[in-house]
Amino acid sequence: MDFRPTQDQRALAGAVRDVLAKHPAPGTPGREAEKGPDPGIGGVDVALWRDLAELGIFGVRVAEADGGLGLGHPESVHVFEELGRALATGPFTATALAAALLPEYAGGRHRVGLGDLTCGNQQTQILEHLDALDALLVIEIVDGETPGVAGHSQVLRVEPIELRADPVPHPVDPRVPLHRLRQKPLRGEIVGDAGTADALLREGALLTAAYQVGIAAVLTERAVAYAKQRTQFGRAIGSFQAVKHLCADMFARAELARAAVHSAAVLLCDEAAGHDGADLPTAAAAVSTAKLLADEAAVANARSAIQVHGGMGCTWEMGLHFFLKRAWALSLAYGRAADHADLISESL
Repeated sequence: MDFRPTQDQRALAGAVRDVLAKHPAPGTPGREAEKGPDPGIGGVDVALWRDLAELGIFGVRVAEADGGLGLGHPESVHVFEELGRALATGPFTATALAAALLPEYAGGRHRVGLGDLTCGNQQTQILEHLDALDALLVIEIVDGETPGVAGHSQVLRVEPIELRADPVPHPVDPRVPLHRLRQKPLRGEIVGDAGTADALLREGALLTAAYQVGIAAVLTERAVAYAKQRTQFGRAIGSFQAVKHLCADMFARAELARAAVHSAAVLLCDEAAGHDGADLPTAAAAVSTAKLLADEAAVANARSAIQVHGGMGCTWEMGLHFFLKRAWALSLAYGRAADHADLISESL
């Protein structure tokens, strides 16, 4: 299996990186006074969202006849790795998932959120970017006999304005506003069955893993660059063995996670092409493996990057804490570590 990106994939990733570079991002060094850019309404940078939508990132997996790019999961993970590198903030994952399901969202004119009510206490369900959403997909357990089967999940499209929710005062990630649902959404249009719900969660885990790989990779680069530039006792700190080991471990974690993410993307594409679901357990286990490795790489690399930067690593000026907080939050999205470990165990 050849994981090297094709010329087209490099071009797509380069175009996304160029667009992201034109907009301020949280975590950019030297923004002590501003404490990062203005997140905008609902935590979304509208100008960045518009530019990325014009690039077509939300319709990567949508057929060209429906207004998309007609590509696949391998291209999607390249896009989301770039979003992670820039710590781009917004409901990118949910909108990309919704576009693959409902092509009217492929153009990115609507911001779509995703709520998973199939696990945990439904009274404590949390939604991201609620004030910025135009639509919301909710995955919930079917209570009655019709139209689904009791005990199985389904996907509803809900109007965000109809929801009763309270803002969370101090979210872990200060750039991602959260709301706590005070009700189970009872009214909405059914847009998918249990199979669709499973696919949304599986593909969401893959895109989130790709985003985490971006975080792990860019933090490795920043730590190495700082270790080469910062001197102590007349030598660059990167020449000290303890710092070398930290940077080498960061690089190994990021590359291992990247290989796992790209492998899972290829397996998911093969499963989709087969249309018989024969390889689905293998692909699902690969996605869970990728999510576990990527979460670990992002969180561990954020901690290591702060350590390499010493006392400066904890300051608003360096912005490294934004990466650590985002990595923490995403490690709980689209399945916790225990859920993915159980799925991998069942596949053995």
